[in-house]
Amino acid sequence: MGVFTVRAVVKVSGPIFDGVADHVVEKVLHETNKDLGEIGRDWIRIEAEGFDRSGRGGTGRASAGVLLTERPGGYRIFGEMNSGQVWWPWLEGSTSRNRTTRFKGYHTFSKTAKRLDQIAADTLEKHLREHLSEIGGA
Repeated sequence: MGVFTVRAVVKVSGPIFDGVADHVVEKVLHETNKDLGEIGRDWIRIEAEGFDRSGRGGTGRASAGVLLTERPGGYRIFGEMNSGQVWWPWLEGSTSRNRTTRFKGYHTFSKTAKRLDQIAADTLEKHLREHLSEIGGA
């Protein structure tokens, strides 16, 4: 009996194999990250508008000092540090000065991060639904 060689050629196609799915996933993650960043920035600004006006950021400078920047890997919400105007680390409560004074901070960024965690999955799902047809989904 002889030795037989069998050769098979398999041709694959579709969004998983042609790179479309990867592109769609990147787009969905980018849009989700941006959406969450904008929501978080806006929530922090709204809360900062209500800060105590006794020198603790209630002048509008704290709200205006909340910025959203795009960085490699996503978006970042940042509280500015402008001496004599607004100092977000102190307003947040993360400086050594907060430990030695009665003002322990508003903890606005950390509270907002927890709130964003609660809507992250729904936000991702919304953006995924918007792009599902691009990879053959319904």
